[in-house]
Amino acid sequence: MPNNSLSLHFKTNEFTVHSRAIDTTRSNKMLVSFLGSIKDPVFGLTNAGFYSKVVPISEGNRFGANPKTDSLVLQLYYANVYGDSNAVLRLHVYEMRDDIFFDSTYYSNKKVAVYPTDYADMTFRPDRNKVYIIGKLDTLKNVLRINLSHLSKALGNKLLNADTTVLDSSLLFMDYFRGLYLKTDPVSSGGALASFLTNTRKTILTLYYHNDTADSLNYAYLLGASMAKINHYQHDFSVGSQAFKNQVVKGDTTLGLKQFYVQGLSGVQAVIKFPHIRDLNKLGKVGINEAKLILPGAEKAPFLGAPGELSLIRILNDSTYAILPDEGEGANYFGGKYNAADNSYSFRITHYIESLIKDSTKVDNGLVLFVKGGAITPQRFIFNGPQFTGDSTRRARLDIFYTIVK
Repeated sequence: MPNNSLSLHFKTNEFTVHSRAIDTTRSNKMLVSFLGSIKDPVFGLTNAGFYSKVVPISEGNRFGANPKTDSLVLQLYYANVYGDSNAVLRLHVYEMRDDIFFDSTYYSNKKVAVYPTDYADMTFRPDRNKVYIIGKLDTLKNVLRINLSHLSKALGNKLLNADTTVLDSSLLFMDYFRGLYLKTDPVSSGGALASFLTNTRKTILTLYYHNDTADSLNYAYLLGASMAKINHYQHDFSVGSQAFKNQVVKGDTTLGLKQFYVQGLSGVQAVIKFPHIRDLNKLGKVGINEAKLILPGAEKAPFLGAPGELSLIRILNDSTYAILPDEGEGANYFGGKYNAADNSYSFRITHYIESLIKDSTKVDNGLVLFVKGGAITPQRFIFNGPQFTGDSTRRARLDIFYTIVK
């Protein structure tokens, strides 16, 4: 039985790809909360903020006789900073008017009504090495401390004046005080996106107060993992590069043949199709030994680093998605991780391609490529398309090794 094993680099009409904006992404129950603004020279502007419930550290607290607010400080514990840690960001913090719930599903375009009072209106640099001196001896770093009482003590007073029935019940408290919304102003250039861990007591809201019998008192509130939160993302692609806008905003899908894009934080995904893959059947009875999708990067050094891993899934007839059969073979087989040595990604999609060839009636709507964990991953990536005019070895391609059975 003679075998024929060869590599095919598909031409334009056999491999199409284009990028499009992601409508929205589920963004509640995330491990980290994002805050900031960054302007990318290609992708344009990304703004991030978050809503969070707050709960007393314990039930049944009493503030004593005639309590008075000294200060109210929100401390956020850094997870990471994407962008320039020396960028100056202007921060705003509001009390939420409408409620959110832990067991509900929320998406990254969700807006929750807030009261108009801004309790922060301050600038900060997302510098994880900044040292705060607490009291006379204690120091802290890798945190952002936000004074929520320097403009108005109304929020601190609201916490102090809660009725005892509210203080005795976390559920009643979360209805009395529905949480906080944090956002920053859009930057005109540069900028940064800071991510914060909330499932730690290093992220904490502290009320400093005194009463008729004691000074220098404090009480804490948590923003822990069991609290409802929503990351809110906004993208302004109109200030991106012209080629990017023409493809992603104006919808010129042919431009993806030269260059295409993905971006996290509910930004951009790519659609890949193999419209003439069944032409292989013209060669006779074909068995697919391996089908490998290779996706080289367009930039010599990815801007602010490449995403660690991408996902590739199938588009179903009802516009929902399904995992590819190849992914069931395991991550080492399927691929998707960033190859720093070659500045590329690759996926084995052998079972998927073989299913298309064997079943000519199977409707194929293509694949979607996107940043894995994109709800909390800000990185983006630019690819060379299958018609990239430079080095032909740096074109996006599908390598198929197959056997013709006679």
